[in-house]
Amino acid sequence: MKYLIPVLIAVFFIVSCGKKNDNSSTEQKQTTTDSKTTNSNDIKFSDKSFLKSYNNCSPTDTCTYFRVDYIEAVSGSHKDKLNKLIMNIVNSGVSFGDSTMPTMQVAADSFMAQYVTMRKEYPESPQYWYLEQSVSANLDHPKIINLAAGNSSYMGGAHPNSYLEYYNISKETGDTLSPGNLFIQGFEKKLNELVDAAFRKANNLKPGDNLQDKGGLFDNKITFNYNWLVNKDGSLTFYYNPYEIASYAQGPIEVTLKKEDITPLLAPNSPLK
Repeated sequence: MKYLIPVLIAVFFIVSCGKKNDNSSTEQKQTTTDSKTTNSNDIKFSDKSFLKSYNNCSPTDTCTYFRVDYIEAVSGSHKDKLNKLIMNIVNSGVSFGDSTMPTMQVAADSFMAQYVTMRKEYPESPQYWYLEQSVSANLDHPKIINLAAGNSSYMGGAHPNSYLEYYNISKETGDTLSPGNLFIQGFEKKLNELVDAAFRKANNLKPGDNLQDKGGLFDNKITFNYNWLVNKDGSLTFYYNPYEIASYAQGPIEVTLKKEDITPLLAPNSPLK
């Protein structure tokens, strides 16, 4: 799995859903080795991959290619619900513009068609395009499945665009969790205060320092978001992609709250307890 430092794709090309180009090849494969398992729900994942490249080239810096490395739940009581979520994540990640591609193959064909069009219009262009999407699972937490979806692409421009998103699923129900499932009612103000304090501490900023001037943020504030994961030690990390709260040059920003800091905010039935 390859994660280039993450941001929501900024693609400025019109989707072309034409027929498959003869100069590209498609490869799909599935490994036979399952991922980690849990004792409680016997959850297992298998690794799968999809690759389409121009002129059958091997994915490198001088190859145009479209690659998806993802997982499929092969056991567990909620495997169908998990697989539906995983495919929604994949299809959303490989889509361009406002429309979601129905399959990886359709998305890959469109990607290659756009590249071929660019090559015809600008035959001297040295550009090589790529799109990489990956979805992996972490089962370390006793009550939560964490899915990490990474995406990196280049379709022209000054630099690649990339992002990382986390999805947290209850092992008990198979439902996606949000901060509202973790904390007591009215948690927002206190949680924002904890995020602000943790960001300032990590960046050696005083309580009164302006977060625009000294913290490099777009605004003089930082609040929790819905891109989070639970760490093995029980701490909680909020992940901000480039351009989300700061410039691309700042890179991704992580704010981690210690377990002891969030414990007073946890709801009685919180999966973090």
